[in-house]
Amino acid sequence: MLTRNLSLIALLAAAAVPAVAQAPAGEAPKSMTKAQMTASIDGRFGMIDTNKDGFLSKEEIGAVQQKVLQQASTARSAQIEAEFKKLDGDSNGSVTLAEFKNAVGQVKASETPDQVVAAIDTNKDGKIAAAEYRTGPLAQFDKLDVNKDGTLTQQEAAAGER
Repeated sequence: MLTRNLSLIALLAAAAVPAVAQAPAGEAPKSMTKAQMTASIDGRFGMIDTNKDGFLSKEEIGAVQQKVLQQASTARSAQIEAEFKKLDGDSNGSVTLAEFKNAVGQVKASETPDQVVAAIDTNKDGKIAAAEYRTGPLAQFDKLDVNKDGTLTQQEAAAGER
């Protein structure tokens, strides 16, 4: 079932995503009408239906999957090679521990203590009281507790993660 869903997702992605997301870098995707989307999907269908019988056979779907996988594999290989070259500081074809550590860098906090205090300190006295500290997590709890019974079930928590 999972394989079937992945195949369907690959076909749908190949059919729909390029049509919607074809905006130059840095620009928002252009809007698309349902008629334009339908035309785009039909065009992709036509490209997959290589024998032009109006149906997609297992063989045609398999050929498209192979093409998509090959393109993804080629792109991933190029990405891996580029990342390796960034790590290989002396360009000798191997990465030393020192080069790796240099590329990875040091662990840093994502926010400064001042930023944390500013975000949580609602009364702006420069320190965080227990009530202020509690506010964000309790608001999230209340949001996830859909039936408002004061108990967060695994189902509610899982639904909130989606």
